[in-house]
Amino acid sequence: MIEVRRAGTADLEPALDVWRAANEARGRAPTPARIERVRAKLRAPDAVVVVAFDGAGTVAMGLAEPGRADDGAGAPIPGYGHVSMVFVRPDAWGRGHGAPVLAALHEPWPRTTLWTREDNARARRLYEKSGYLPTGRTARLAEGDGIMQLERIR
Repeated sequence: MIEVRRAGTADLEPALDVWRAANEARGRAPTPARIERVRAKLRAPDAVVVVAFDGAGTVAMGLAEPGRADDGAGAPIPGYGHVSMVFVRPDAWGRGHGAPVLAALHEPWPRTTLWTREDNARARRLYEKSGYLPTGRTARLAEGDGIMQLERIR
């Protein structure tokens, strides 16, 4: 059984630890600069940060922010959120902890989008079970990985 709630200030470093552990387990150890960028995103005043707890502490985290025009460079769009991240501690992968975190991120907005790696089958299953559909938009990250955009409208 897990408890999911909006993160308080004291929850932000444990959330960052979940993010870091999940990336390291996937072979994508973050650089110190990337860690600081994510820490800043978690502390942003318009960020919606959600954490999930089990008996052993913070087991999952998620971050969403207001969706913006011009691919994130423009003004916020009313009713639109962008899910920036959903991560689960590696020792809890496959236990269904990502779904309630993602559901909590949907609450403020009737429309949400996200980007995910095309080869991330676990994440794609979660997003599709949560009502996300591919928008047809794709791109390549600097290291060459293909990513795709998904959208959920309630």
